[in-house]
Amino acid sequence: MVQIEYDGKLFEGEIMMFLVSNTNSVGGFEKLAPNASLQDGMFDFIIVKKLSFPEFLHVASLALRGEHINHPKVMYVHANRIKVQVKGDMQLNLDGEYGGVLPAEFVNMYQHFQMLTPKDRKQRK
Repeated sequence: MVQIEYDGKLFEGEIMMFLVSNTNSVGGFEKLAPNASLQDGMFDFIIVKKLSFPEFLHVASLALRGEHINHPKVMYVHANRIKVQVKGDMQLNLDGEYGGVLPAEFVNMYQHFQMLTPKDRKQRK
């Protein structure tokens, strides 16, 4: 059982997994968060509700084409702040690395730092 607060909304229920992303490319898959933008100050947040194994295979095949976001057991929302709490222990995976255990809070710090392109650097000189 998980409790997830995101931008004033609440989800409670059983899930298979959740994904917090800021870009469309996640783990080598280019369409997991198909509407993601680095420019909007929002996370693309995906909750996959508890699925049977055949349902999971179907959703995974849809994800390859970016069509999983329309599945009734997949929630796809934009949020600036996400807080995840669970009953019991659940490990967190951060880009393939151990990220501690839940609970966790994710805050999108929009424009917290500035990325400079080579063109930007030349103009500043």
